[in-house]
Amino acid sequence: MDIICQFNKLKPPKFQGEANPLRYDEWIRKLENLFKIMECPDRYKVSFATYQFEGEAEYWWRTMKPRGEEEPMTWARLRELMDNQYYP
Repeated sequence: MDIICQFNKLKPPKFQGEANPLRYDEWIRKLENLFKIMECPDRYKVSFATYQFEGEAEYWWRTMKPRGEEEPMTWARLRELMDNQYYP
């Protein structure tokens, strides 16, 4: 639980999912900087990032997240999916 408190204290940015590649890139950069500063273990990155989704991004994630016995989502795979969605 300490790691989520640490993450929240760093005031991570929210992501609305707007079709603006510059905002998406800024969000990714800020989030990755936070992960680096807090030495965030890979197993938490997807949960922390998707917790910051709001609006369209949250809806998009509900349609994309793995279900059942599929492989767990990795940060690299989430980035790949998001790059495909939010970069033209």
